[in-house]
Amino acid sequence: METKFIDLHIHPAMKPLGKSFNSKPGRNNPDKNRVDSIWHYDAATFLDKALNITTTLTKFRQSDFTSLAKGGAEIVFVSLCGLEKGFVMTKLGTGLKGDIIGNLVTGLSKKRIDHVQRMTDYFSDLEMEYDFYKQLDGHKVKIDGMWHRYKIVSSYNEIEENQNPEIRTIFVIFTIEGTHVFNAGLQMMGKTADPNEILTNIDKVKGWDDRIFFTGLTHHFYNEMVGHAQSLGGIVCKIINQSEGMDSGFNELGWKVLRKLLDNTNGKRILPDLKHMSVKARNEYYRFLDEEHPGEVIPLIVSHGAVNGFRSPTEKVEDDLFNYGKFQPTDINFFDDEIVRIGKSGGLFGIQFDERRLASEMELKKTGPSLARRKMLFYKSKLVWNQIQHIAEVLNKHDQFAWGIQCIGTDYDGMVNPLNGFWGAEEMPIFDSYLEKHAYNFLASSQSDNLKDYNKTTASDIVERFMRTNALNFLKKNF
Repeated sequence: METKFIDLHIHPAMKPLGKSFNSKPGRNNPDKNRVDSIWHYDAATFLDKALNITTTLTKFRQSDFTSLAKGGAEIVFVSLCGLEKGFVMTKLGTGLKGDIIGNLVTGLSKKRIDHVQRMTDYFSDLEMEYDFYKQLDGHKVKIDGMWHRYKIVSSYNEIEENQNPEIRTIFVIFTIEGTHVFNAGLQMMGKTADPNEILTNIDKVKGWDDRIFFTGLTHHFYNEMVGHAQSLGGIVCKIINQSEGMDSGFNELGWKVLRKLLDNTNGKRILPDLKHMSVKARNEYYRFLDEEHPGEVIPLIVSHGAVNGFRSPTEKVEDDLFNYGKFQPTDINFFDDEIVRIGKSGGLFGIQFDERRLASEMELKKTGPSLARRKMLFYKSKLVWNQIQHIAEVLNKHDQFAWGIQCIGTDYDGMVNPLNGFWGAEEMPIFDSYLEKHAYNFLASSQSDNLKDYNKTTASDIVERFMRTNALNFLKKNF
């Protein structure tokens, strides 16, 4: 059984592109039985699941297009991200020991890691990943007796025009994660960002045949433009250093890049994605919009995020009595005042399926791991529901529609620690059914008593909005 869904943030090319370096670097193999094909199916085995539960490592594939097809994907926002050197040039060095750790964490090949360690041009890597998707655009693959394809689109009209009842189509929308891809953040290679080169590369991307809908302004490491939030923790922090530039704001180059991205000449605007920006940078961006675009509502996007439950960065108070202490209290996660801004802008909030972001350590201990499958599925899906409910209650409190911005932003294949039981895109139909249980329980309880009349609806409507309708409505209006 499938369930139609839209995912705001996935990385289907991460692993097959990495594996292509073992044979023909950058080739997307049309044979889905080959590991260097974006259609290659490598779902989690029992041992994979056990390894993930005990170590959080995710070496299996989560968003290959076969898994997406089996799960019912309708539209996916694929993230071109350019693997940052900080992941493969660690405190363990760049030799075999460092390579083994890097390969273990990312599920890539040693040759791909060697390539990233040596390269001095992030932009060429971006072009390679873009071309990787282009190679099999429209290519037909038979799955479970039915023909499937993916189709890259640059507008909502193209989605409507390319519907084909004989071939099940997954529509692909391009996004970018981190403006380092325009060739910045290469300090460890002795290079300083060249503003003219970076702005020229943005123009090149805007001139591509396929539209980039939005881009994250930063990722895990300093890109000489915009400060990032701390995103790594635990033992990884002892191996990988992301302290440079962390928690800083925009610099002069960052402002130039932002203005270039938002330039809407010929309808070529690329919207910023708030994820990974430091709190300082996010607040600077909000002020920028108020001051430089006062008469224009530019939608705010979180492609793959979570809430922290706090009122604001200056008022770290939790108003959510039902979910008190359940969220991860870090500032890479979003504050209630930001949720209000996103709602007012007509934006989207993609909720990521990463246990490390969704819940506090106390809440994670309460929800597993469990050997009872139904119990595990119930409690792990509840972590996502807590996010949906919190966003709804914040918007309801501020006289906004409560259920209109939440959507899926799994970050599958982006080195996440997935929710146990919901290992990849193929499990979306199961997730859908469990989510509806939580929505029903909420509406039937006293927790929903404070909902304003226009926010009272059905469990099925809430789930349908989260799974696809909110993102679809956003595309109709903005894409």
